Amino acid sequence: ASSVGINERGEALSTVGCKASEWHKTSVPATVLAALVEEGVYPDPYYGDNLKRIPGYHDGAWLVMPEDSPFYPPWWYRIEFDLPKDFAGKHILLHLDGVNYRANVWLNGVKIADENDVIGMFRRFEFDVTACVQPGKRNALAIEVTAPGHIEPKDYRTKQIEATTGWDDHNPQPPDLNMGLWQDVYLSATGPVAIRHPYIHPKLDLPALDAAHLTVSAYLVNTSDAALTATLTGAIEERRFGQQVALAPRETKLVTFTPEEYELLNIAEPRVWWPVGLGEQELYELELTCSVDGAVSDEAGTRFGIRDFNSYLNSEDWRQYVINGHKVLIRGGAWMTSDMLLRLTRRRYEALVRYAHEAGLNMLRSEGFSIRETDLFYDLCDEYGVMVTQQIFGRNIPDENLAVACIEDTLLRIRNHPSLVHFLGHDETFPTKSLDAAYQRMIAEYCPDRTYQPHSGAFVVFNRKRTGGTRTGSLQTWQYAGPAHYYVSRHTGAWGFAQSGGIGGVFATVESMRRMMPEEALWPPWTDTWSFHTVTQGGSYFGDVRRALESRYGTADHIDDFIRKGLVMNYNQARAMFEAYGRNKYSATGITTWKYNAAWPASPTWHYIDWYLIPTGAYYGAKKACEPLHVQYAYDDDTVWVINNHLEGFDELRATATVNNLDMSEKRV
Repeated sequence: ASSVGINERGEALSTVGCKASEWHKTSVPATVLAALVEEGVYPDPYYGDNLKRIPGYHDGAWLVMPEDSPFYPPWWYRIEFDLPKDFAGKHILLHLDGVNYRANVWLNGVKIADENDVIGMFRRFEFDVTACVQPGKRNALAIEVTAPGHIEPKDYRTKQIEATTGWDDHNPQPPDLNMGLWQDVYLSATGPVAIRHPYIHPKLDLPALDAAHLTVSAYLVNTSDAALTATLTGAIEERRFGQQVALAPRETKLVTFTPEEYELLNIAEPRVWWPVGLGEQELYELELTCSVDGAVSDEAGTRFGIRDFNSYLNSEDWRQYVINGHKVLIRGGAWMTSDMLLRLTRRRYEALVRYAHEAGLNMLRSEGFSIRETDLFYDLCDEYGVMVTQQIFGRNIPDENLAVACIEDTLLRIRNHPSLVHFLGHDETFPTKSLDAAYQRMIAEYCPDRTYQPHSGAFVVFNRKRTGGTRTGSLQTWQYAGPAHYYVSRHTGAWGFAQSGGIGGVFATVESMRRMMPEEALWPPWTDTWSFHTVTQGGSYFGDVRRALESRYGTADHIDDFIRKGLVMNYNQARAMFEAYGRNKYSATGITTWKYNAAWPASPTWHYIDWYLIPTGAYYGAKKACEPLHVQYAYDDDTVWVINNHLEGFDELRATATVNNLDMSEKRV
């Protein structure tokens, strides 16, 4: 409920029996706007112009929450719940895994956390609530959330000023700026010692891959006021190990098991994790148990993979990726937050990651204005063999201590995922010297088998060494790049590594178009509603796309014809782009095209999978180009190439070619 019109304070709202009949019903996770849409307060914001009719909406990118917005005042979440009797006598923690942006937290009439401490979207919080919960009884929790954007109203001349999500130019800003409890809220109970942040650091013998050496670690937290001795034991399948640990009162201690001290952590013939197209995605489970005086105090576990990763600057100062001792050509896309209202479902995540796997796209670059991605996203990338480059922030934020706190917690949370391979500092800008030093320090401490570069990529390729061996896109590759572009252009074509770029405007199917707006808005390009469902620059940004379509395929006279031609054009563009990288490997080391997915319904934008989870023509072009063994035409010299993406060679291959009419019947030549 909005705090406007609520006279009760947190003490009363967190009391069992407090009347809440006028409140909106929701589950958590849910942002405020997502909850209101779910309840029907506002119509589907993804259809037509409905988003513009929600109070507080503004066009374009904005950072300051207007004071007249209904989302400027705090909003309350509250719940009453029964706590199991067996929590009695245990150490009880309240976990807030994602708050946007500030929160005051009350439990059973007691304020347990203040908004000056609970701040930042990309941090997990836990609070000792042992003294104020009532096991075996009814309890009440109330959380007051304040949105981002409570900052001085001025032009900040930047795209990011707080540790919160943003949307750059690929879709509108939701009016609530995604305020709310966007991740889980839950209670846990332990004995006197808790396990935190388990980690496995594998070292794989190269080039044979015939042995792996595991270092296992975790933090033990003594939650009591007494010195005690705990026993930490671990299990990785049939391998079991343990040690005793002395802990002072309230002490947190890092406990480590090394392969030098524990021989069974040296694994012969390990099952190795590979990215898609190169091998299987083998995974292991670690289980940890902490005991005190023979009784289990806490248990924790994590999944991990055994693989070796490195990246370096080659002789031309481009970044080259190496997995398990083999160079790998990166062909993938930039990953956006998968839903504008942060309705982050397994169905959506799995479809998107599975599509990447099926197309042979081996990397997703998690973009810096998006959320720091969820464990579910990384779990699926582990399972489907899609490597991830994680961008740290979009821009510098003034509160650098908060930025560091967010990234430290993120690294501790995601570091066991074998799919995570590389970090980018900021998008198209450098971090401050102090932030850059902090990023490097934390990665070296928490993720020593990942690499880092400070900047997403140079606009001018001669600066690529300074940014970390990559370039970004250009206006042409963001608007329209024809099939020959990546063959004939040196500085913006298939040379080196592009963290961005692409083919320009990508169309969704006409079926998706009809789901996102009424029929009268669909013709001619670009009606106001259609333009709204492109990018924030509007449909005219893709004027070159329309001109190229009409020049190559003829002028369309209705939406079905226009989209059909657009899909065919996108197929040829994307196929040729990824094929050019295949032919030029390893002078071309990779591309994560702008972009892979979309957070709301749009067309044209830059997506390969639309918001309705329907692949575009560009997706099918990419899928064809990234076949493990692929025959292709080169636009620059009219030659035919066979591209082998396997780790082994082939003999006596034979290529055949046919020419087809437009109805796909074979043409006799």
